Amino acid sequence: MKTIHIEITSHEKLVDITQTVRAYISEMRIKDGFVQIQIPERTSAVFISVNDDWRLERELFEKINHLMPKYDGMKFTGWTTANVKASLFGLSIQVMIQDGTLILDKNQSIYFVEFQGPGERQYFMSAMGNTLTENEEPEMPEELKTLYKKRQEYQDEQKRIQEEMRNEWKLRETHLQLEKEPENKTEE
Repeated sequence: MKTIHIEITSHEKLVDITQTVRAYISEMRIKDGFVQIQIPERTSAVFISVNDDWRLERELFEKINHLMPKYDGMKFTGWTTANVKASLFGLSIQVMIQDGTLILDKNQSIYFVEFQGPGERQYFMSAMGNTLTENEEPEMPEELKTLYKKRQEYQDEQKRIQEEMRNEWKLRETHLQLEKEPENKTEE
């Protein structure tokens, strides 16, 4: 088991711990198995979420605080609200490992979340499974390669559609300007 310490400098904080988990898997040389992440804190949690939206932290806290505000009218709820939030998110997760690789979509990360900082927090990691041989290196499983390829095709299609929409908008703006030019010339 490995203990990781995190210094939380604000009241609420979202910390991407995916690279730390990957480093632990690499250090342990786990080939196929699981990594367990457990939070011993009463106001912290761990979960998997998207990593491709820069608004994630802000919107996560806005939404959860809307559902469970720290103040209930004039009544201060203390650490119990933070504890309930952490309990809803979960105090532990287990992530599969195949061929030395965490089974996560490329748009997913593992997050440590704190609901009542600041202060030092910690989490534990433990891995179970068979290990890579001495000369064996981790490689991406075919299932993840396929998933990543589909995700890239989807993103490419979204970019193509956005570019098409931009071009249509520019063309529309050009047509509108051309229609206005004769009006301007007749006014002279």
